[in-house]
Amino acid sequence: MIRNFKESDLHDIETVYEKSNNAVSLNVESDFFKKDGKKFTSETIRRCRNLVCEHEEKVVGIISCSEDYIEGLFVLPDFWNKGIGTELLNSATAEKKELCLQVYSDNKRAIDFYRKRGFEIIGKGVCQMTNLPYFEMRKTHKQ
Repeated sequence: MIRNFKESDLHDIETVYEKSNNAVSLNVESDFFKKDGKKFTSETIRRCRNLVCEHEEKVVGIISCSEDYIEGLFVLPDFWNKGIGTELLNSATAEKKELCLQVYSDNKRAIDFYRKRGFEIIGKGVCQMTNLPYFEMRKTHKQ
């Protein structure tokens, strides 16, 4: 079930964020995403519109958007390939004319996910926090 974020979801969201990122096996220090999950829930969540996917009263996925930018889309690895990411993306962005995001260039799974949903790589950079390269991606809805 997709629903709006509630304050009581914060602990589950930290878990989803950490496990989802760790499953990608990015080249960062071992507890980076545990620490960064706290920053995500204390800062990013506060300035975004957030939708969560709930399964058996536990949050298993979240999407956070600010204006036309996807700040994060995370799903617990046990729930990958079940349509949750697509459902979250569609629910949060149906009315948007253009969407942008950044994705680590080593995260082939996420790049493929977004490409299949109409996003194109439009640029690249290096994340200041992780020192990892990323791609900028954009999707434009045709009117």
